[in-house]
Amino acid sequence: MAPSNMWQQTEELAKKHDQGGGQWVKLAGDGDKAVVVFLGEPYPREVCFVDGKYMPFDEKLKAQGLKPSLRVALNVALYDTKEVKVLEQGVVFFKDLVQIRAKYGLDKWAFEVQRHGAAKDPKTTYSLLPEHQLTPEQQKEFQALPQHDLEKLYGDSAGGGGSEGGALGSYDKKGGDTVEPKTAQSIAVVLKALPKDAVDRFCKKFGVARIKDLPAAQVEKAVAYLDTLEGEFKATKSGGDVDPFS
Repeated sequence: MAPSNMWQQTEELAKKHDQGGGQWVKLAGDGDKAVVVFLGEPYPREVCFVDGKYMPFDEKLKAQGLKPSLRVALNVALYDTKEVKVLEQGVVFFKDLVQIRAKYGLDKWAFEVQRHGAAKDPKTTYSLLPEHQLTPEQQKEFQALPQHDLEKLYGDSAGGGGSEGGALGSYDKKGGDTVEPKTAQSIAVVLKALPKDAVDRFCKKFGVARIKDLPAAQVEKAVAYLDTLEGEFKATKSGGDVDPFS
C-alpha cells in the first residue's frame, strides 16, 4: 500500500510544477509558498480593480469616482530552478520588503513568500522570511539572470499607472540634466514607504521639491543616501502638506 503521505507529496509536486508555467509567481491558495531571489528594481503601478482585473488608473476612472491602489511588480528567480518570474504585490507587502531589504539585503538571500488566506479572501496576507543565505557565487549567478522588461510586459508606458495622476506622480520626460523618469519612480516608491521626515531630509539634501527634478549628476549619491535613510527609518508612510511626488 502506498505511504499515507503520498497524497500530500503529490500535491506539493503539483504546486511545484504549476509554478513552472507562465510568467507570474502563482500563490493561489492558503499556505501556498515559493522560495525566490529578488532581482532588479520594483515596477510600481497605480491601478483600480475593474471587471475582475486591475486596470491602470486614469482620468476616466477617476471621473467615475474610483480610487486607486498601488501594485508593485518585481522580477524574482525561483530558488530551485533559477527560472525568472514576476511577483506582483500590494503596498503592505512592499513596505515589508523595504524593511527586509534594509536588514538583510535582497541580493544576499533567497526568501520564502507564503500566502495566508483562501482564494478571493480580502483579508489575505503574505509573509516574507529569509530562507537560504546565498554564497557570493550564487549571488552573482542569480543577479546575472535575464529579467523581464516589466514596462513592456504590462504594456503601460506610464509606469506609475495611467497617463496622469500615477501612484508616484506624473513624471514628464526632460533632458539629460534631470533624473530619468524610470529611476525617479524607483526612488519615489521607496521614499513613499518611509516617514515624511525621511522624505523632507532627502529633498532638502538635494535641493529639490519634487523627485523628478533631481539632477542626473546626483542620482548615484541620491541612491546611496536613500539606502542610509532606509536603514534609519521604519517603512511607514505619513502625510504632509507638500507633495514632493507631484
